[in-house]
Amino acid sequence: MSLKLVILGVLDYQNVHPYDVKRFLKHYDWNYLFQINDAKIYYAFDSLLKNDYISVAKVVENEKTPTKTVYAITEKGRAQIEKELYKLFKKDILSYKTLYPALLFSDYADKYKLLFYLNERKNAVSRELELSHERAADKTANPENAATALIIKNAIQHLKADVDLLDNWIARIETGTFNGNIREEMAEFFG
Repeated sequence: MSLKLVILGVLDYQNVHPYDVKRFLKHYDWNYLFQINDAKIYYAFDSLLKNDYISVAKVVENEKTPTKTVYAITEKGRAQIEKELYKLFKKDILSYKTLYPALLFSDYADKYKLLFYLNERKNAVSRELELSHERAADKTANPENAATALIIKNAIQHLKADVDLLDNWIARIETGTFNGNIREEMAEFFG
C-alpha cells in the first residue's frame, strides 16, 4: 500500500495532522485495506517531509493537549502524487491490495499513461493466471488434496478477481464513465 500516495492526496485537498489521515481512512473503513498504524503514518509523514514533498504548515500549541503539527503539500509533493500512483502498478501482482490506493487516487493521473499501466498490469496478472492454471493442471507436482493445490486454487481466484477489476477499470476509463470520487469523499469528511 502506498500510504504516501494517500497522505499526498489528502494534503492536496487540505492541510492536516497525521492523525487526521488515520481518522479519514477509518471513517471509510479503508484502514482494513491498508493495514495502517500510528507508527507507519508518522514514518510516512517524516519521510515525505525529509524529501520536501510536504512542509510544516503550522504548529498548534495547547496547554491541555500535546503540540499538534499540521502539514501542507509542496509543489514537489504534488508532482510526486502521480509518480506514487504509477509505482503501485509495478508492485507484486500477487498482492491484490496494492492497487486500491491507485484506484482511489487515479483521477490524479494522465488518462493515457494510466491506461498504459493498467494494461501492463493486466497483462502481467493474466500471465500469472495462465501459469497458475498450468501449475494446477500438474497433478504430479500438486496432487488434488495437497496444500499446494489449495494455495494455487486460491491464487487463481484472486488473480481472476484482479483481471476483472482491471478490465472494469480500463473499460470505465475508456468509456469516460469512471469517476474517481476521492475528492468528493475528502470534501465530505473534511467539510
